Amino acid sequence: MKRFGFDHYGDPTVFTTIEAPVPVPKPGQVQLHVLGFGLNPYDASLRRGEQAAFRKLAFPIVPGTDVVGQVTALGEGVSAFARGDVVINYRPIGGYSEFVVASVGKLIKKPAAMPLAAAAGLPQVGLSAYSILQVLALAPGQTLAVEGASGGVGALVVQLAKLQHLHVIATASARNADYVRRLGADEVAAYDEVAVAARFGDQADATVNAVSGGQDGGAGVAITRPGGTLLTTADAAPTLNGKALDPIQLGEGKPAKPESAFPALIQAFNEARLNVRVAKQLPFTALGVQEGHRLLESHHPAGKLVVMHEPA
Repeated sequence: MKRFGFDHYGDPTVFTTIEAPVPVPKPGQVQLHVLGFGLNPYDASLRRGEQAAFRKLAFPIVPGTDVVGQVTALGEGVSAFARGDVVINYRPIGGYSEFVVASVGKLIKKPAAMPLAAAAGLPQVGLSAYSILQVLALAPGQTLAVEGASGGVGALVVQLAKLQHLHVIATASARNADYVRRLGADEVAAYDEVAVAARFGDQADATVNAVSGGQDGGAGVAITRPGGTLLTTADAAPTLNGKALDPIQLGEGKPAKPESAFPALIQAFNEARLNVRVAKQLPFTALGVQEGHRLLESHHPAGKLVVMHEPA
């Protein structure tokens, strides 16, 4: 089978096709024929070598946490899934492959109405959005601000927050403002047209800074009321300038497990057609992965980048 990985750190061209044996499921696992996988900023960070100091991995490295696939073999003791099931898988690594094995606790059946490409893009951003709202634990009627609301994580936070009956303030670029409104945000402002810090100053009980790199120019601090919570998804500490806030870095605590997050996300899809926007589908080749990684490092259109066997 083919896998897409690299044997040294560098730019997207380090990705090559690696031949490997098809993995065999152990007890409690299934084998999946991968129909598509999602690309995440973490994958690009891994490729650049930014994780090398604290995540020791042997070359060749095959990234990939987000997979949609079809069950092709069952390990001993597996009864919750059958051959032919199409499932969503969240995994620690290795998803850029034609076949993977996965523990049953990291799987959930894909709803028939969910497009394959959306399923490929759901796991990482879905678990992040679910974890964020679990950490913030806001009560219905409270106000949540979401910066970077058109991105993969931000868009899901907006939708899940509305299902929790929160009042949602959202910021995005002008070109994505209408999209964020369609997601259900109560108030939307384009940061490239409006001084969002002034418009929404001290209005949010909690703010999620889901801006790429966390660089929001201090808007999140300004938007959050004194005593509120500012959660940042990027590895970037906010400058509080003496304001009394509770700063949280996503990942500081234990993230939600797929066993709890996946059922909630699928329920949200079934109830409200949870939207996972796909920016681009790329071919299931090393060149497709290279192109996807170049897009990861650009200001690409809002949505997830996914590599699919048969792009729709």
